[in-house]
Amino acid sequence: MTPGRRILRLASHAAGKSDVGRVREINEDRMLLLDHAGRGMAVYAVADGLGGHAGGDVASTLAVETLARELPALLAEGGPARDALLETVRRANAAIYAAARGTERAGMATTCTAVLVNGGEGLVAHVGDSRAYLVRGHETRQLTTDHSLAGELARLGAPVQAGAHGQRHVLTRALGAAQEVEIDCVTEVLRAGDVLVLTTDGLHNAVPAEEIGAVVRAAANLEEACGMLVGLANARGGVDNASAIVIRLAPWRGGRALRLLAPIGLAAFLAGGLAAVRLEHAYFLGVRDDRVAVMRGVPVRVLGISLSGVVRVTPVPVSRVAPAYRGRLAQGIPTASPEEAERMVPGLLSHP
Repeated sequence: MTPGRRILRLASHAAGKSDVGRVREINEDRMLLLDHAGRGMAVYAVADGLGGHAGGDVASTLAVETLARELPALLAEGGPARDALLETVRRANAAIYAAARGTERAGMATTCTAVLVNGGEGLVAHVGDSRAYLVRGHETRQLTTDHSLAGELARLGAPVQAGAHGQRHVLTRALGAAQEVEIDCVTEVLRAGDVLVLTTDGLHNAVPAEEIGAVVRAAANLEEACGMLVGLANARGGVDNASAIVIRLAPWRGGRALRLLAPIGLAAFLAGGLAAVRLEHAYFLGVRDDRVAVMRGVPVRVLGISLSGVVRVTPVPVSRVAPAYRGRLAQGIPTASPEEAERMVPGLLSHP
């Protein structure tokens, strides 16, 4: 993040789609779309389970359920969002590792790529070869690094293309594979109009990054974008489960509303303060229990609440007031002080 750069708060809207594909019997992919994770944040995640019938779907389910349950609780404690996200992924790793020990699910594990939208920042926690992309304008950029043999070969500059390597699916990191796990965490400053895309390898192995960006830009809405991406993966063989979450960032309207309300609130506060001063120092002649009374405040009611109080009820009945003054008295006759109000009373009376 650039020092001193202002980060605007953004709102996120997301859609997701997951499909078993045309070859696999079960869908081991899981998704999480949580628009309200606490403290104005949202979290989205994809997890691709490993182990087949040994429990890959169990591992991926544990990953997203732990995120959904533990992350809001940690955020509510008020600590740094990055720490809360990493701690939640660690807990997911521990839960999967514990569930696999000594059972027929030994060896189950899962990838996990989660993004926490925090104001104007995207915090991406990542283990495995699921991916997060940022689509900004005409650029599509991969935010994560594949933790796989193919990814390692690509980083080393091996002449064999990662996509064509026979062992490309072998992972070097996964949740639940070991008691401790190393988690990548990337922080990306976001802008209004940005789109984040989370995918499992069944999708991005079939649909390259540039095409993902083109689909997102061409789709009428987020749901259509997800459907098109998964549809492309199936049209190209559907050899694996394919999942996509598409997240669009927009200006946070609440911020603008608060900025508009701030001067209104200030004006109301000042007006209220001035009104309080006027109420404290304003007097009038009015009516209380059919008698002329000296009142303090103003002769009005707001939402059923009177803005005046009685200083003194005189012994003069309203019937003694001259008809020409009764209407004015009922509405309140302003005076400068209680003493002046007392002096005005005889002049209001009818004389035989």
